[in-house]
Amino acid sequence: MRNYYGAPSSRYSGRAVRFLVMANVVIFALTFILRGFPWFYTFGLVPAFLFSRLMLWQMVTYLFLHGGLWHLVINMLMLWMFGSVVENAWGDRRFLIYYFFTGIAAGLCSYLFAFNSLAPVVGASGAIFGILVAYAVMFPDSIILMFLIFPMKMKHAIVFLAGVNLLGALSSPGSNIAYMAHLGGGLFGFIYLKSNRLRHFFESFSPAEFFARRRDKQQQARWERDRRLEEEMDRILDKISSQGMESLSAREKRFLKERGRQK
Repeated sequence: MRNYYGAPSSRYSGRAVRFLVMANVVIFALTFILRGFPWFYTFGLVPAFLFSRLMLWQMVTYLFLHGGLWHLVINMLMLWMFGSVVENAWGDRRFLIYYFFTGIAAGLCSYLFAFNSLAPVVGASGAIFGILVAYAVMFPDSIILMFLIFPMKMKHAIVFLAGVNLLGALSSPGSNIAYMAHLGGGLFGFIYLKSNRLRHFFESFSPAEFFARRRDKQQQARWERDRRLEEEMDRILDKISSQGMESLSAREKRFLKERGRQK
């Protein structure tokens, strides 16, 4: 558990947070420059399009779009302030796995509660709420200024923020604020942090190893199939040698014919 809840380390430089901030800023600038392109309906999370049109990439790309300058500034400020500390404690790879896990989970929650909606969900808020949960779990007694005014322990602040989002989701279900995304990112972030098995699965996963194992299994299956075919061919040839062609069944004759074509 020390890798997750220990003190920050100077081994890492926060490059993942810098990459995310730069990517969000660049993409925001592109949406401003290329206003004619349907960014939100192509790369934002549109629940009605997600599975009906198989626009599954939206589960990731929506995290890099923002609805306005203040939306971007607040999210990036929160990411920089809290994400840098979390990344320094974990390292960039673990941080990015957690960031995208909570971001995708937040998107799924938005989809589940509004699967027919045509309103795009955009912004990194769900993933950032997951980062806030991680910070609260790691440093529960650290003091922050809520709304830049009220000093509050982080463990109390995250409960307060979750309550505000839950109240907003219940009282204003049609709001432009993605309350369920925030709650989903925080909830699944907490589950991730508390589940050794879940963390091990995602953090030990290697795409290269996955595809290598898949190729090995396919190769093994081909070898096994060829071995069975060769054994069947040997059996039939032995039968012909001892009993003649007339002894073959219809199935055995078809087998010989098909193997002859393959040769």
